[in-house]
Amino acid sequence: MTNEQDLIQRVTHYIMTDVASAPPETPPAPDFPIIEGGMVDSLGLFKVIAFTEEQFQVRIAPEEIVFENFSTINAIVSLIRSKL
Repeated sequence: MTNEQDLIQRVTHYIMTDVASAPPETPPAPDFPIIEGGMVDSLGLFKVIAFTEEQFQVRIAPEEIVFENFSTINAIVSLIRSKL
């Protein structure tokens, strides 16, 4: 099973390299507000959802696509963890 730190690193790397329009020089803290902080926009959110489903072999139900589940990297990791 994937450990917490590995999940955080994988999600952070994906957001920084494939989603953020202006990636920061250093990775954001796991509790950084990625949507409110402007790192992930609405299109980026759908990329994160697709990445999550593909990389971790989980299904995100429409009712799970809420701000609370994607507001931070920690929130995304918690969602992934709940499905593994």
